[in-house]
Amino acid sequence: MKKTWLLAIVTAMMLVVAACSKEEANPSDVDGNASTPPALLTLETDVSYDAESKQLSATVSMTNPNEEPVNVTFNSSQRFQMTVMNGDTTIFDYGSEYMFTESIIEETWAPGEKKVFDEVFPLTLEAGEYTVDFVGLAQVEGAPEMAVTDQQSLTVEASEVPTEETPEEPAEETTEETTEEPVEEPSDQPAQTDGSFRDVAIKLNGNAIDVSGYTDVEEFEWSVSDGHNLYAQGAAEVTSGSFTFGVLMDEEPPAGKALFLEMTPIGGDVASFRIQ
Repeated sequence: MKKTWLLAIVTAMMLVVAACSKEEANPSDVDGNASTPPALLTLETDVSYDAESKQLSATVSMTNPNEEPVNVTFNSSQRFQMTVMNGDTTIFDYGSEYMFTESIIEETWAPGEKKVFDEVFPLTLEAGEYTVDFVGLAQVEGAPEMAVTDQQSLTVEASEVPTEETPEEPAEETTEETTEEPVEEPSDQPAQTDGSFRDVAIKLNGNAIDVSGYTDVEEFEWSVSDGHNLYAQGAAEVTSGSFTFGVLMDEEPPAGKALFLEMTPIGGDVASFRIQ
């Protein structure tokens, strides 16, 4: 009888020791496998509109909030997406209306590092209320695949047109005045024609270029360079014989540097145009 009780007591003690060992092992296993993924880049934005010059200015700031360096990837030269909305109507879509280099950009951002992207877009906005939506396109290695967004409200005031008073004609005026026809001033950006492309108009504004013209080809490739350095490249399609596209270079070329736009039809000859 004593042996039976002794055997039961020893068995119970062994079970208690095994349970305690299992409970102590679990926390260490969890702690050993735990890892906190890095946070996404933070996004701060600001937007303004100049009705006189018809330009939309956008400032986008991205910051690494982590205490460690992170590897950041952009799938093209476009660092952010911006859409201007008037109610449910899309007025301007940055990603659709501009061309970007398709090379992947990989960077290492230091803890707390902040980068600011300032862009100016030629844009005509009527008086009214608008919303401007931003999406950061940076991908942080190891971070959750989530979109970082921001939104700004924009009010465009109606511009006041000054009224001119009509001068009264002298009652006794008998001499007929000869009126001179107004002389048409030359355009700052005269249209150019070369090869398969006609009446090509090019407007340079900082690091943004707007191009339009006419051609009989269906699609073509283009590039912007100074003869040595390539600033941007892409492709465009033609609709009903005309084309329009925008170019946004990664950086503004040096002042006084000659720039050239080359457009090449698929399987055709290169046409070159000077960017003024």
